[in-house]
Amino acid sequence: MAIFKFSIYSLLGLLAFLAPITIGGESSIIMGHLKNFVLNNYSNLVNFLIMFCSVITITGTTIGLFKKKFKEAYLNELFIADKFSAILRIGGSIMFLLISLNLAPEFLKNENTGGLMATGMIPPLMVTFFIGVILMPLLTSFGLVEFIGTLIAPIMKKVFKVPGYAAIDALASFLGDGTIGIVVTDQQYQKGYYTQREAAVIATSFSIVGISFAAVVADLLNFSNIFWIFYGTIAFATVIAGFIISRLPLKKFKNEYYQGNQVEETGVRSFAHAFNLATNTAKNASEKDIMVDSLFKVIVIYITFIPVIMCVGSIGLVIAENTNFFSILSMPLMPILNLLGFSHEISSQMAPAMIVGFSDMYLPALFIENAGSEVAKFIVGTLSFAQLIFLSETGMILVNSKMGFNLLDVAKFFIIRTIITFPIIYSIAIILLKVGILKN
Repeated sequence: MAIFKFSIYSLLGLLAFLAPITIGGESSIIMGHLKNFVLNNYSNLVNFLIMFCSVITITGTTIGLFKKKFKEAYLNELFIADKFSAILRIGGSIMFLLISLNLAPEFLKNENTGGLMATGMIPPLMVTFFIGVILMPLLTSFGLVEFIGTLIAPIMKKVFKVPGYAAIDALASFLGDGTIGIVVTDQQYQKGYYTQREAAVIATSFSIVGISFAAVVADLLNFSNIFWIFYGTIAFATVIAGFIISRLPLKKFKNEYYQGNQVEETGVRSFAHAFNLATNTAKNASEKDIMVDSLFKVIVIYITFIPVIMCVGSIGLVIAENTNFFSILSMPLMPILNLLGFSHEISSQMAPAMIVGFSDMYLPALFIENAGSEVAKFIVGTLSFAQLIFLSETGMILVNSKMGFNLLDVAKFFIIRTIITFPIIYSIAIILLKVGILKN
């Protein structure tokens, strides 16, 4: 029975997250098809669910601010937060309700600011998190982590200084979604598979944006004809960044396990030993307990993550749309871009686009879409993914995780990744220019 559970559930997990199939002429993983089906057929229900969760968040978090502590542990996890986090949760929930009821001021409900978050970002996130968190145990709870982790641990340790288990996180991000990859990393950290430092490295290095979203941006920038070069550049820069970041001091993040929950690694790397570990894990896994735990995690995400993403993302978009903040912030980049051979006009488009990605990953493409240089568009488009950290999603998920991130840490990793990946991407873009694939 243990072998059956390991084999069937792991196979279903691999099919759900890692096997692209074509339905209705669209190629995507099963998780992607499920998300599209729900959004295409039940968008009103999803919107109602977000509004319902917003009301619950406002009510529960407000009570939590005054009550300080509930008798029930699950209520504490849902509604007890520090004042700053509570304000973000309540603020994001109010913003969504105002926009949905068409009561928000124009600057907030604009289709390029809060309107974009409320209609284009939050509903897909709600569905993605539900499907992803419910299906994720197929990859993580029935032995596949132990099986793959045991076999490839030497490679992961040598190259990235993290356990082999991290391969599952990377794969889930690569063919699924980077936000799901971070959630998996946080869950694995709490279970004791990673130290705090290892979790920080994995979450900020392996949670590469999924192929499906990269394809959308590539199409917007007219790079669909060279999509695999586009995405390959992102992947290559991400691997190099992971190699370097794993060797940085990162003194804040300790080599300590969450609440002492350490899953011991064994030095044995044989197939038989890996299979034995996997079947033992599957044998001890309770489908009922895993389902209940997953449903509660979805509720926690809906109450604690989604409103914060709505709030911070909307504020960032309002600033980007209505002020010169990002242009001013990016001024130091202008001389560097000019030195690299870009004209003043192109540099003035590239510089803010390279910074604005900290608010939302989609914004750089919008900033650079009409630039006259394919090289500039290629650099900004791929860099926005390689930067990985953006407040409207991944940044706030990191802040709300158990890994110990705050907003300053998130900003630091954004800057570090920009510094590391820009020279790599620029070099690739110049090579592509020289061989005639890109035009300047």
